[in-house]
Amino acid sequence: MKTHHDLLRSNYTLYGEAAPTEHVVQDARSKPRKDPTFPQEKNEKKPFSKGKTILLSVMITILAFSLTLIAADLLGNGSGIKLYASLFQKEKKTETIYYAVYATHSADMSVSYKNAAVIREEGGAGYVMKDGEEYYVILNVYDDRENAQRISERKANYGILEIKILEFDTEKQPSLKIAEGSKGLYKEAYATLYQAANDLAAGKYAKEDMMRSLLSYKERIVAIENAYAESISGSPDTPCIEYKVILAGIRSAFDNLEHNDEQLVADARYFSVMIVNAYALFTQKYFA
Repeated sequence: MKTHHDLLRSNYTLYGEAAPTEHVVQDARSKPRKDPTFPQEKNEKKPFSKGKTILLSVMITILAFSLTLIAADLLGNGSGIKLYASLFQKEKKTETIYYAVYATHSADMSVSYKNAAVIREEGGAGYVMKDGEEYYVILNVYDDRENAQRISERKANYGILEIKILEFDTEKQPSLKIAEGSKGLYKEAYATLYQAANDLAAGKYAKEDMMRSLLSYKERIVAIENAYAESISGSPDTPCIEYKVILAGIRSAFDNLEHNDEQLVADARYFSVMIVNAYALFTQKYFA
């Protein structure tokens, strides 16, 4: 018979990952010496080699294409040069996508919060996320679609929401250059909480070991938060102030885990979702 501890472990691991011609030798004999008794033949022009002919053709094609684009610019609105430039530019990555697996959703927020409480008892995040007119109860968030898909296939009513984090673009918000050094903190914090929850659920270590690991990482968060707060002291810039709130939110997540270990797996998953979602909303507001 399974003990109560076995049942809890089974539920806690539900939303995680416990989870290769022949060769022809050419004649290399020297040329014959010139015989002065015979008239010299006129020098004949050597034909282009095949390689040179191909290269010349390519150059002519590129030149013709370039002239066509320039002509289009002169007659149009500059689209020709833009197209030319885009052909030689590597595609720039502009967003990072996380995948949130949800258990239920409802247009009634109160219903979703009731369902969230049940999900938390089972070891899921139980984070309520609004998308459109619906409130989704999130089980967990994954940084790749394959993992999310595997979890979402466990029950017919499960599904996936994409959380898009836009590139940290200081050209759009120059004042946030001061925050560039800590722009990856959300990703570190998410990964730390995600892995800690999975390891604890799988029985890889005890709660006390998990807490020590989280508190050790929290020291890094506090140091970054304090340094950033000092660097923007007295600044009225709204994006900078809101980024300060983001850092404070990450630190508070670890604070909460430190003082409440009754549902440590669920809480770690809850705060990992919260951090990713809050950062996504911030980037969508300032870098879209």
